[in-house]
Amino acid sequence: MDYVSIGRCFTILHRRSQAFVTAACARLHLTYSEYVLMIRLYDAEGASQEELASMLYLDKAVVTRSLASLEQKGMVRREQDGRDRRIKRIYPTEFAQTQKAYLQGIIRAWVRYLAAGMEQAEVETTIRGFHDAAKRACELRIPDDVARCLEKGE
Repeated sequence: MDYVSIGRCFTILHRRSQAFVTAACARLHLTYSEYVLMIRLYDAEGASQEELASMLYLDKAVVTRSLASLEQKGMVRREQDGRDRRIKRIYPTEFAQTQKAYLQGIIRAWVRYLAAGMEQAEVETTIRGFHDAAKRACELRIPDDVARCLEKGE
């Protein structure tokens, strides 16, 4: 198996996905990070900043900066938690709700583009493979497991 080629493919997919999403979000002046947060927030309304960071495997500082920018752009609002006043819950604004279908359609369009010409069974196998790979990636404790993986050749 050509592992370098697979790594190159992941890199290309990641960078081109970012470029596609960024171009599609230009009319809303959203960055890729802001887009990712909004897509997650639509499914997790009322999550805290810390919960969002955990869900997305992002640094808390990145989430804090992105949420501040989204708040300035009128896409999110923060509300103090009813039980723990130290926690702020994040919600899409009314304006953000009007953009939900558009923002969700961006990733749908990108995946349809990537899958064009593939048989349905191949698409389903690829999606299943990506889900499995992402699940494994989330299970890895970085940096603790890195040395073990390198030693075992995983």
